[in-house]
Amino acid sequence: MDVLEKSGLFVQTMSSRSYALEMKDSGLSGRIVKVRAIPQLIALGNFDVGFCGLDLVKEADYENVVSLLDLGLNPVELVVAVHASQTDILKNPPKRPLLIATEYENIAHAWALAHNLAHITIQTYGSTEGYAPQDADIVFDCSETGTTLEANGLVVVERLMKSTTYLVANNDSLRARHQEIIDFVERLKLRKEVSI
Repeated sequence: MDVLEKSGLFVQTMSSRSYALEMKDSGLSGRIVKVRAIPQLIALGNFDVGFCGLDLVKEADYENVVSLLDLGLNPVELVVAVHASQTDILKNPPKRPLLIATEYENIAHAWALAHNLAHITIQTYGSTEGYAPQDADIVFDCSETGTTLEANGLVVVERLMKSTTYLVANNDSLRARHQEIIDFVERLKLRKEVSI
């Protein structure tokens, strides 16, 4: 909301419980949805553009979702961590599949395959750091400061990617409504330049 308003788009909602957004005098409208749903809704063509973390775009891996602009907001890092008592587990894995606790099952699966690790991913739906060592061998999660990892006795063994909030678009929408979307990107860029 702040990004839109700083871009000169006055955002209104019908009520404090409404998910619909109207951007007065711009002809634009929007909706508030859970951030994890945005890549799929954009891929389906339900939305032309949306805001979400680059980590979620990579996890969803939809061909027709393209990243347009890094807003630099909400920085996190996707990391692989293990409990401090198991720091050698990747070099000396057990004879059973490793259990990987994560909300990023696709990225975790690809990572484990690239490391030739037999594995099973456990979808955590949040609070991932609490899974190791009792319920998982590896924690595969995003970290803002590392404080929660440390508080749960976890040690980062690999840093995979940095992620911030991006404006992403449906590729078909980008072709069909190119100038409108580019104008929107330019408004956001101006906001970004002013706030730095």
